[in-house]
Amino acid sequence: MCAAVDDGRSLRLVRAGVDLFATAATALCTLVTASGAPDAGRTAQQAAPPSSWTPVAGRPLRQPRELRSRDGVLKVELDARRQVIDVAGAPLEAQPFNGRLVGPTLRVRPGERLEVTIRNGTSERTNIHYHGLHVNPTGDADNVFRVFEPASTVRSVVELPRDHPPGTYWYHVHFHGSTEEQVMGGMSGLLIVDGLEQILPRRFRGIRERALALRDVQVDGGSIVMGQGEAAPDKPSTWLVNGQLRPTLSLAPGETQLWRIANIGADLFYDVALDGHRLSVVAEDGSPVWRTRTARHLVLPPGKRFDVLVRGGKPGRYGFRSRPYDEGFELLPAKRLATLTVGGKRRPRLALPRRLATPAPPIAGRPVTRRRTFTFAFGTGTAFTALINGKVFDPHAIGVTPRLGTVEEWTLRNPSSEDHPFHIHVNDFQVMSVNGTPYRARGLQDVVVVPKNGGEVVIRNRFEDFTGHFVFHCHILGHEDAGMMQTVQVLGPGQRPTPPPDGDHAALHAAPG
Repeated sequence: MCAAVDDGRSLRLVRAGVDLFATAATALCTLVTASGAPDAGRTAQQAAPPSSWTPVAGRPLRQPRELRSRDGVLKVELDARRQVIDVAGAPLEAQPFNGRLVGPTLRVRPGERLEVTIRNGTSERTNIHYHGLHVNPTGDADNVFRVFEPASTVRSVVELPRDHPPGTYWYHVHFHGSTEEQVMGGMSGLLIVDGLEQILPRRFRGIRERALALRDVQVDGGSIVMGQGEAAPDKPSTWLVNGQLRPTLSLAPGETQLWRIANIGADLFYDVALDGHRLSVVAEDGSPVWRTRTARHLVLPPGKRFDVLVRGGKPGRYGFRSRPYDEGFELLPAKRLATLTVGGKRRPRLALPRRLATPAPPIAGRPVTRRRTFTFAFGTGTAFTALINGKVFDPHAIGVTPRLGTVEEWTLRNPSSEDHPFHIHVNDFQVMSVNGTPYRARGLQDVVVVPKNGGEVVIRNRFEDFTGHFVFHCHILGHEDAGMMQTVQVLGPGQRPTPPPDGDHAALHAAPG
């Protein structure tokens, strides 16, 4: 039996029949500070799973633990092991980073180095991806072709460029075939590149900042559903903020806060709104916008982030909620995610900015060197498969080989009955049109929803600074695991295509170019 939690709905986790490359990973991470000292405040409960899970709603919102760089370096250890942890005030078996359902928030600045040591104490393979970062995709950096074997200790080192855009990013496992299960179990967290306050007008210096990491859990008894074939449409899903059930937070009338809203879950869409208030977007997917916009609601597919300014309205209680959203398989219901109380002494109202001096210029004006079309669809066989241009992901194949320093225009098509959030690693893109209508982009992004039932999105990709292999895929992780992914190899001057890491030349069947 499933534990009946929240006012749940049945989330479709597209998993039935797919021949996975790997089974679910288990995870615990013991937190280590930037100086290397273990987190003495968190002791793992090495116990059998409870028979049920009864989360507690309405507690004050807590921020994920933050680790900040020192002298230009942030050093972190993540130890992975399945364990029983506290989730929303009740014990639950999970696979989290650092013993908490939402991993530690890693804070670095442009030009700094991130050093992560991953200790894989599980019986499964895994790896790590720094979602949205414009960094080297090869070697021991943001390389999703690496394999972290069970009982191994692996080091990952990422050097951020000095001009890296400041904003909200995140990290998560990316081992193909098991990504959905491992993220569902808790192996994800926020990553913030500091410096956004330097781009905002000076009047916003020192305003309060909040992270709101959105994710859901499906629970069977006292365990998160993580294994192959265990997730099913008839199981309820509990929607959490920072691992808490409908937490509370406060804001003074007239006060402005910076909210970093991120969907760090596996499959679920959110269409968020704050009753009685508007959300002023200053960064999208970690990239500060050229022109701000004020929105009544924002759609966050898996992997999406928005940095927004929120200004307190009249005293009272307001719901921070997800509105109904038609993802395609079913209508996701409205749910309250948190409750905001506006009260206390009135603060001066700060005029919201209209434009920002962002480090990332538009791509639209640059010459296009090549145009490509990609169709995201499902297979027709008895086993569930998810395809790009009629093919499932082949880890030995290269899908496209753009040249370093070029701009390509890609047309993304979706004839299927479900939305597909497109994501590409390493480089941001600019959306040019949606369903044939020119799109007024206000900044760059790394996730865009390709609408269902014949939808089409045109983007322009820039391939800058880094050569090597990386991937693009649908960020519904059940779709990615089922094959909706391709490999990119960015080539330098005079460079010829080579197989992906650990690939076989004989299996390189995709035509390069």
